[in-house]
Amino acid sequence: MTIEKFRKIIFDWYKCNRRNLPWRNTKDPYRILVSEIMLQQTQVSRVIPKYEEFLKAFPSIQALAKAPKRKLLSVWSGLGYWKRALSLQQAARLVVKKKRFPKDPVELEALPGIGPYTARALACFAFQNSDAFIDTNIRRVYLHFFFPEKKNVSDKNILSIAQKAVRRKSPREWHYALFDYGAMVLKNRMINTRSKHYHRQSAFKNSFRSFRAKAVRFLLEQPRSHVSKKRLEQFIQKEIISSNAPYASKEVISALLRDAIVKESAGAYSL
Repeated sequence: MTIEKFRKIIFDWYKCNRRNLPWRNTKDPYRILVSEIMLQQTQVSRVIPKYEEFLKAFPSIQALAKAPKRKLLSVWSGLGYWKRALSLQQAARLVVKKKRFPKDPVELEALPGIGPYTARALACFAFQNSDAFIDTNIRRVYLHFFFPEKKNVSDKNILSIAQKAVRRKSPREWHYALFDYGAMVLKNRMINTRSKHYHRQSAFKNSFRSFRAKAVRFLLEQPRSHVSKKRLEQFIQKEIISSNAPYASKEVISALLRDAIVKESAGAYSL
């Protein structure tokens, strides 16, 4: 498979199959950042309505930076991984403080919650940066075309090819095309098991993170901003026992305190 032939296959297909996703209709780095953080480990179909709801609540990076934590978590509810929301807000505050949005992937990567992939995806989609990057879908495309019989393939090997394949004139559309081809044509998720970095995502139901989510939702549902320690601990423990899960309420709460999602003060918990 040559780079030229590969590009032709991908773009010929993409011309007739491009997905019209809301975050593709903007070059605003804030809106693109929101979409990238939301899309981490979350299906596109779940992200679309939340993305639109989030931007309605926080239409600008300044609005997000000064948003009350309780409102932020309330709007984020349903996406899981609560720490992502807090990191997103921390990143927004730093950008507002700097009075400019970083364009360079290395500088973007220094922001909270932004790793190598997100930094390069944001730089590409907002600023047409031509650095290659890979996610689950893009990885599947390169494994299929360039490593069809190989196992334990490293991302380093994939990126060496991916960088050569980037369309310099349109890196944004090139990566969109790779996303769509991986998601819509290569639906066999087993292709990714040939990656050296493959990790199967654990089930959410009755997992430790599911009880974290229940605890946060419980706090959000309360009419007052805080509840007694005993009440929250009893609620979580009851949920754990009914699910026959191997956890303890204090474990769950400790994890939420550690991630600064929940606060403890004067014998009560709050967001």
